[in-house]
Amino acid sequence: MKTISAKEAKNAFGSFLDSAQREPVMITKRERPIGIFFSMHDVEALIQVSEAFKKDIHNGIISGIADAEAGRVTECNQEHINELKTKLRARLAVAGN
Repeated sequence: MKTISAKEAKNAFGSFLDSAQREPVMITKRERPIGIFFSMHDVEALIQVSEAFKKDIHNGIISGIADAEAGRVTECNQEHINELKTKLRARLAVAGN
């Protein structure tokens, strides 16, 4: 992610906008991050991923409740947590494409 100061963004706004079309741009003021500028394409992709995750989480909760009520449970140990992390990373990689 490219980082520029608020002053640089102001003084070279056209260049700043061009950069933001290629990748997110972090804006800093006094060397502290104050915001990130995304292209509309990136925002639309983030919204789609967010909506998909909301649906998946909702469906997972409903399924989990049904499994618990039916006695279908899995011990939540470190091995199980690592397996879930691996699956989530794979899903995030697919969603990022």
